[in-house]
Amino acid sequence: MKFLLPEGSLAGLHDQPIFRGCTAKLPSREVTTYFDTADRALAQAGASLRIRRNEAGCVQTLKLRRGGGPFGRGEWEWRVEGDQPELGRLKEVPIPALDGEMRAVFTAEVVRTLRCLRYEGATIEITVDEGSLRAGERTEPIRELELELKEGEAKALYLLAERLQAELGLVLGMESKSDRGWRLVTGEARAGEKAEDIGFAPDILAAEAFRQIVAMLLASLMAHQPSARAGVMQGVHGMRVATRRLRALLALFRPCLAPEPEARFTAALRDLAGILGTARDWDVFVTETLPETAATATDGLRVAAEAERQAAHRSLAEELGRPAMTRLVLGLSAWAEDSAALSGEADGGRMAEPLRRLAPELLERQARKARRRGRHIRRRPEAELHDLRKALKKLRYGVEFMAPLYKEKRVSAYLHHCKRLQEKLGGLNDAVVAISLAERLAQQNPALAPVVMALRCSAEERREEARHDLRKGWREFRDAELPRPVG
Repeated sequence: MKFLLPEGSLAGLHDQPIFRGCTAKLPSREVTTYFDTADRALAQAGASLRIRRNEAGCVQTLKLRRGGGPFGRGEWEWRVEGDQPELGRLKEVPIPALDGEMRAVFTAEVVRTLRCLRYEGATIEITVDEGSLRAGERTEPIRELELELKEGEAKALYLLAERLQAELGLVLGMESKSDRGWRLVTGEARAGEKAEDIGFAPDILAAEAFRQIVAMLLASLMAHQPSARAGVMQGVHGMRVATRRLRALLALFRPCLAPEPEARFTAALRDLAGILGTARDWDVFVTETLPETAATATDGLRVAAEAERQAAHRSLAEELGRPAMTRLVLGLSAWAEDSAALSGEADGGRMAEPLRRLAPELLERQARKARRRGRHIRRRPEAELHDLRKALKKLRYGVEFMAPLYKEKRVSAYLHHCKRLQEKLGGLNDAVVAISLAERLAQQNPALAPVVMALRCSAEERREEARHDLRKGWREFRDAELPRPVG
């Protein structure tokens, strides 16, 4: 895992007490050149290929982005004779065959300091890099601290990371050097990928399933952070979905989790979701609501809405650059690695049970909440329908988390009913949010009141249409049967 170091922090960093017991090497100068084809075949495959040169010679390395969790990477290294890639070595790596000619794309030059630390029974390599990244005429400084687990359990790595973060106020570097280099080349942050499909053995223990799902969702959260911080809509949406799914996971397992850390992480995720939600709401208002109501939207309304949107994105960017998200990612990762800490019981409590034994009870608890909140749906006020929508999302995500335990057809059938009702409730919520945002603009600028009134009327029509269709969707969902674990 990689942390960004503030300018001028290196001198104080080397004096940290924790480093005094390290085995250290003398600083070395390293030049690393990254290669790809003209059509970016490696980058498209989630891979990077580099040649690193120092006084010991040249090493060719290929890295794959997917490697198990937010900090895992697939990595292959070979000693090579020169500073050009030996493509024959790549035959042993799980990437598509490369047709195009390989070319140098960008270069990193750093002074690297290596230390090796024994910590909590593990061997951890601590790397500090200071230098610059260059792509053509564009440059960017490099000041990073990297921790790499060489031997032992991942729990020790997270404990060390949490300690350093707390003492030094460090912030995780969400971009690899390769991603930063491509950003210099293209001017755009890498778009995050959709979270991987969940897969685990039917006999998995609850704690291990929880750990795997947390790792997958945190990887998605971190992958979308650079583009979200750059103001890209898809990045904001991706982070928001990952945050929602993490909250849903905690809610699903809540009866089996230690109350204090669960409540703390849920609150931190709620805070993050709030600021992501504000930016996302303005994105939808500007790019979807206003174009759909083009007959009533004026230039003045569009300008005012865009100003609010940009302000929301600036607030989000500031928040994502603070240590709070780093603390959340590290804390949640460390907690998920320790079944005793998860449950609050030395023997792991219910989290030490097979997941297939817990799944029916946990999902039925979520389903009961949704069914209770949907009773007499035609008479429910909008605030309660919003609560139903949130309960339905948590249930839907919970079923998706448990999907490897079930027959695929039963999962698909149940999720179909969940999604149909969720879409109807989502249409109602979109109309309510559109009205709220438009009225906010009118309060700030009374001259916009007439056009806002027309937009409100349009949104009210959509809201009534959405309410009209709720009853049928509700009955179909209510009567659907939850899937059950196979065997």
